[in-house]
Amino acid sequence: MKRALFINCAVLGLSFTAAQSWAQTSISQNGPQNLTDFDNREIITIGQRLGTSQTDEITSPVSLLTETDIRNRGQGYVSDLLRALPGVSVNRSGPSGNLTQIRVRGSEANHVLVLIDGIEAGNPNTGEFDFAGLRTEDIVRVEFLRGEQSALYGSDAVGGVISITTRAANVESGYDTSFEIGSFKTRAVTGNAVYGLNEAFGERSSLSVNGTFFETDGYDISNADRDEKDGSQSKSVNVGLNNIALGPFSINAKGALSKLKTEFDSDSDFDGRLNDTDDELTTKTALGRVSVGFDVMDIANTLAFSLTDTDTKNPNASFQNDTKGTRRQYSWVARKIIGNHDITVLAEAETEKFTNFGGENAGQNQSKSLSREAIAGDYRFTPGDLTLTASLRQDFNSRFDDALTWRVGGGYELASLGGQVRGSYGTGIKNPTLTELFGFFPAFFVGNPDLKPEKSKGFNIGYMQSFGDSINVSVDYFKSDLENEIFTDFSVFPSTAKNRTSESRREGVEVEARWTVSDMFNLSGSATLLNAKENGVKEIRRPDFTASASATYNVNDKLSVTGVVDHTGSQTDQDFATFPATVVKLKAFTLIGLNASYHLTDDLTFSLRGENLLNETYEEVIGYASQDRAVYGALRARF
Repeated sequence: MKRALFINCAVLGLSFTAAQSWAQTSISQNGPQNLTDFDNREIITIGQRLGTSQTDEITSPVSLLTETDIRNRGQGYVSDLLRALPGVSVNRSGPSGNLTQIRVRGSEANHVLVLIDGIEAGNPNTGEFDFAGLRTEDIVRVEFLRGEQSALYGSDAVGGVISITTRAANVESGYDTSFEIGSFKTRAVTGNAVYGLNEAFGERSSLSVNGTFFETDGYDISNADRDEKDGSQSKSVNVGLNNIALGPFSINAKGALSKLKTEFDSDSDFDGRLNDTDDELTTKTALGRVSVGFDVMDIANTLAFSLTDTDTKNPNASFQNDTKGTRRQYSWVARKIIGNHDITVLAEAETEKFTNFGGENAGQNQSKSLSREAIAGDYRFTPGDLTLTASLRQDFNSRFDDALTWRVGGGYELASLGGQVRGSYGTGIKNPTLTELFGFFPAFFVGNPDLKPEKSKGFNIGYMQSFGDSINVSVDYFKSDLENEIFTDFSVFPSTAKNRTSESRREGVEVEARWTVSDMFNLSGSATLLNAKENGVKEIRRPDFTASASATYNVNDKLSVTGVVDHTGSQTDQDFATFPATVVKLKAFTLIGLNASYHLTDDLTFSLRGENLLNETYEEVIGYASQDRAVYGALRARF
């Protein structure tokens, strides 16, 4: 109660001081929900907590996938799109729809903060976002900010922040629908409708409604019996209410409901290898956010409430173990620009709740919760070619020690060379998840309520070079040290989560390039060299080398063809087929895809895409079979 009172007083004090002393300079009420030019590479929405930022004024490395990038690559899942970004590695447990983890710069999957339309989308129980069911049909933009970003975003943003914008943010009136069929008896239907509300609620106001349905028979995860299929089905609906002007207020609201049903194989005889089983996992997710923007004395303010709710069930399991997780966040953000000075202040409160149910009177039945409050500030100084940044955040935790995180950075534009140098140094924090603290899986795992938060510190040095308007290249070197790394100790029974006493060190080099050869032809690519070790031992599921390249050729006004190459280098994994478990090496693999789109009319487009065209056999997680070559055809209509 005292902390909540303290934050409320701090908010009022900061607002009053700003209103009294800052000069008269207005700022538009922009945010993740308001960027309508989804192909714009000059600005991003996650560099600050309110409004937009110029990409050349961000001292941390940032990457973008625009709407055109997404459509050209043509990939069905967002996780496959992310292979195009430097610093990203993907680990999927079998076919599409199964657990899919994203690791950034060698961090853990729950060290990456994922925002969908401005909503923190990670599972409140595990602290990570499972990309298993997130399809691309409804996605129009991806922004990726790398490095420790806890100074503005708090716990989870150790490796970076991924912000995903859906069609719910669209304000351009229109309708479209698409139908897709393909390998593994895949079928998908999408529908999108945007209604302009300009006459009633002001310029750029809209109601957006979008829905997707996807189903596939899949293939055998275990590779034991090719006749036994492990399929998946997903349904989702997104609704957006954008830029509703009511007097001095600008209101934005987003809501999303999704259901993912996945069939999978499990290790039923506990020999460390998958068996053909009838296991099924159903995950329901609800996301929501309401924000109100207004100006006070020419200071831009936004009050927001967001909700994340997950409900996971495994109806065919030998024992019941249903989990629910809920996250509620309240925030106030204010921003003021005074000439070359850009100041943002923030107050935030969050509660996470975890429920575990195993049937009447079961031992794992429990309900636990965590809460935290925070205040933060961000300062940006841009006099000419120089950029200086500084962020500071204080978190007040209900269960852990209070945490102070910070980040400083600088950049300088070498106008005569067309280049820019940048560097930053900061700290990150990751609180133990509710599952790590309290989770319970009979005969397997018990939580550890004595866990301490993980702490990270790291720096980044980078250089960006432009050659005219056609070629852009960036190179970044990073290094981070992680303390109190949380791991699962399988040497005890039941296994449990513990903090390591040694440091985990990650360093590497990231390269990203784009070349617009002509109006008809363009190239893009990225590569990452990574060295991630804990106490001198290579960490599992962190490939030493990843790379991606794509080439798009617009043959004419009707036909466009894009080729994609995604390479994942060798990596290690833990093999539980032996006792004690041993570390084994997974071989490198390269996935080649092709996407062709043909405009039958101005409003009707046919596309044909292929995945894993070389039919490569590989594993991203040991024991989980890879997908064979696949071909899909789709028809899209716009009105």
